Amino acid sequence: MTAGHVASVVLVVAGTVVIVAASIAALLAPDKYARLHYVTPVTSLGAPLLGVGLSVGAGLGLTTASILLPVGLLFFSSPILSAAIGRAATQREGRGRPEPPE
Repeated sequence: MTAGHVASVVLVVAGTVVIVAASIAALLAPDKYARLHYVTPVTSLGAPLLGVGLSVGAGLGLTTASILLPVGLLFFSSPILSAAIGRAATQREGRGRPEPPE
């Protein structure tokens, strides 16, 4: 077992633990807003740990690029999408500010 293989396994296991823990917490969350908060660790920490772990195991090449590209897109787009979903949910319930007319 090389150091790269050990690092890969540790990263993948850590990412899996984060995803499983966030999923269990989301199941126990009282409302949709609390569940929305539990998506953040999955996309901001769990998926990048898995992606980096798989990339370390695969080595440099096209496989690594095809792993890191979707992980990077998920990492950067998820906070924006979570905020948009939360805002849309509050507006639908009539609790948030309406959109200003253009």
